[in-house]
Amino acid sequence: MSQLFVGRLPRDTQSSELERIFEKYGKMSRCDVKRGVNSCYGFVEFAETNDAEDAIKQCNGMTVQGERIVVEMATGSAKRRNDSSCFRCGTEGKYLCEMLLDFEDLC
Repeated sequence: MSQLFVGRLPRDTQSSELERIFEKYGKMSRCDVKRGVNSCYGFVEFAETNDAEDAIKQCNGMTVQGERIVVEMATGSAKRRNDSSCFRCGTEGKYLCEMLLDFEDLC
């Protein structure tokens, strides 16, 4: 499996919109949109590496709702929806700490 990071998404992007963009490149096992304090980004996971590579070639720099998005291979391991740890520092129970204004002080 190959996971992509999709950055610079418009703030109101929904997972269903991200899925519509990427579904033509192959079978997806994950398609999530995340929101930070000042950002919106997503993760798309393909069953086949060549499908992920095709999606990068075709979608990196694509305009979505007037914003040029960034699509690249994700670094690090995939976090699942049932993971209750902070995505940045890994501390258990801080799943939503990226939404807090003093995020830098928490991690």
